[in-house]
Amino acid sequence: MAVKFASEVRWRISKRGLVLGPPSGDALLLEHPRAWQLPELLSDDPSVEELGERLGDPRGYLLARELEGAGIVVPSAPPGEPPTPEVSRRRRFSLTRSGIEVGGIDRLAAGFDRAVMPLLSRWPAKTAAIALLIAGGLALAAGEPTGPRVSSQPALDALLGLLLVLAGSFSHEFAHAVALAHYGRRARRAGFGFYWGAISFYVDSTEALTLPRRQRVIQALVGLVVDLLVVAALAVIAQFSSSAFLTAVVWRVAMLGLIEIALNAAPVLELDGHWALADYLDEPDLAHRARQAFGDVLRRNKSSEAPGWLAVYGAVSIFGGLALLTAAVFGVWVASGDLLRALFTGDPGEVVIGIVVIGPFLIGILLNTLGMVLDAMLPDEIDENPAPVELSPN
Repeated sequence: MAVKFASEVRWRISKRGLVLGPPSGDALLLEHPRAWQLPELLSDDPSVEELGERLGDPRGYLLARELEGAGIVVPSAPPGEPPTPEVSRRRRFSLTRSGIEVGGIDRLAAGFDRAVMPLLSRWPAKTAAIALLIAGGLALAAGEPTGPRVSSQPALDALLGLLLVLAGSFSHEFAHAVALAHYGRRARRAGFGFYWGAISFYVDSTEALTLPRRQRVIQALVGLVVDLLVVAALAVIAQFSSSAFLTAVVWRVAMLGLIEIALNAAPVLELDGHWALADYLDEPDLAHRARQAFGDVLRRNKSSEAPGWLAVYGAVSIFGGLALLTAAVFGVWVASGDLLRALFTGDPGEVVIGIVVIGPFLIGILLNTLGMVLDAMLPDEIDENPAPVELSPN
């Protein structure tokens, strides 16, 4: 049976191999010696067996079968027959380990890119954005506005703050989706659930891994630009609002936004800053390789072929990441401690709201800290013929 690339597959040649964006699931990094030739090897629609022979050792035949199982290669029609319809694996709604996911975000982002981005790219919009950032910087420099930190209704205070945080999260993720649409790719799914402990929105940015380097970096960082604008707007509102309740809420959310920006921008956690660095260096699985390289140093594994800088980055990502997460917990307490005390000393309903607000964040910090440490401490299984590496830039 002859096979070809599935119509929705995206790919690019990396210095590490071939990066593939399958129709569904995480992107894959093929490090086979002939991986970069895969598009050429599929040009005349070979059978799976022929593709395996062309790939050759190591494990070329098994790799060809894995590509078929992942939906990356699909049956092609014999000469003179219409193409075989490809069965879509996407569902409108799905439940994953990250949360509830829905389709259609790509169409919404494409429509926004066509209708709104031409207006935002003109000089009046750019001037307004710069003015907002300057005003926001001045508002932050002025310090915390006078007035109570918590209103007389801490539950309402917390719920409004949570809604503002979610609105900012949606704006951040939607910016990633719009950037993908602008560069001719798509965000396959949008989700709502838990990411790094926070209740938030997220988008599947798998296809970003197949963009050219400059576009990958921009796509990774565009959400931070939106975050800066949101924090600037909140800081300005806090300084000029005549409502003590609104001032307390938006200032707190602005402070939490600054913490989120620091976490996202630092290239030591697997967030936007890390993906931008990985894209710039063309190291698709940078975090895992770096921590494994650092682990090899700790285990005195002299057979490791990883460059020295990778082990250094692995150490920095672990210890710097732990320091950043510790600082984030302290910052959240400084920004929200008064509200949390009011919630946890209130009635049962307020206690529940307090758990919903802070519980997932603390659990996520703990689990991801353990994940970083274990990634370095536990060696990879020895495999002379490794399978494709999964990449997940959500």
